[in-house]
Amino acid sequence: MDSISFTSFGLVVLDEIRFPNQKPLTNVLGGSGAYATLGARLFLPSPLSRSLAWPIHVGNDFPDAIAEHLRSWDTSLLIERESDMPSTRGLLEYQDTTIGHKSFKYTTPVLAVQENKLQDTALLTSKVYHYLASPQDMKTRVLDLLALREQGGILDRPLIIWEPAPLSCKPEKLEACLEAAALVDVFTPNHLELAAFFEQSPVASFNRSEIEMLGSKFLASGVGPEGKGAVVIRAGENGCFVQSRDIASQWLPPFYTADMAEEHASKVVDPTGAGNAFLGGYAIGYLQRRGNILEAACYGSVAASFALEQVGMPEKSNGRDEELWNGVSVGRRLHQYMARQESLQ
Repeated sequence: MDSISFTSFGLVVLDEIRFPNQKPLTNVLGGSGAYATLGARLFLPSPLSRSLAWPIHVGNDFPDAIAEHLRSWDTSLLIERESDMPSTRGLLEYQDTTIGHKSFKYTTPVLAVQENKLQDTALLTSKVYHYLASPQDMKTRVLDLLALREQGGILDRPLIIWEPAPLSCKPEKLEACLEAAALVDVFTPNHLELAAFFEQSPVASFNRSEIEMLGSKFLASGVGPEGKGAVVIRAGENGCFVQSRDIASQWLPPFYTADMAEEHASKVVDPTGAGNAFLGGYAIGYLQRRGNILEAACYGSVAASFALEQVGMPEKSNGRDEELWNGVSVGRRLHQYMARQESLQ
């Protein structure tokens, strides 16, 4: 592991998924860490995939078949296994058959990966780190990470991407969130989480101008060192809104748009994890496009499209001269999406 491009501190979760009047699905691989790593992996075919450091923390019940599946992605996978604890498990319940309203809860204690596990390893050299954490945890963890890197003689700053933990998105946490956002390079709630900080109710109608206004509050407060960071608001089927002090703010559509009615209906199966996958794709786009955050968001939008084409993870296969995911070339889909964006300008 000489050169690490991306490391996620997000969780790997074994989900039980329940739909009305259907047999539940069990041991479905999920979690923010799994989906974010997927999003990055899509754009790093083997052997470049080995620059993805994937530290996961699992219990004594983690299925061998899933561990083998993760190894097949050819990343730098590091499994920390507890001998006397279960893996992190979650229950995802859909209220109807439209993949709309759902509820989630953890059914076992959460096993997270801690920064001190990176000490004296190549993971400390990663160019990008992804987190899903509460504001208070985020402040502590970023400072710990940067201190460990400094102790290891790594003085350049990594790109730090933070999605706030959904349960911490409430008005009484807003001040702590603004403080944490100043320590990271990309602050990225989804539109529902963003509204929750301000006691707004975005469910009644989707309001772009309101989302832009709320996002600008974080930008005005300062994201990242010297306020040079970005706010990326992920808005599901409405795409994403990207803003920083250095560029003109811009909305980007999702890969599958509502006007692609037939393809949209047949391809969009389950949005779970699409937002996390967006961030892994964004990270690699940021590295490959030399810090262009709009082009990075294009990578993110394409990564999200692969996450929502099935329940769980997309399938990797080998084409004649490139990897395929769900039978599709990731590079070709990215080219298609970016060409579509250019035609709209």
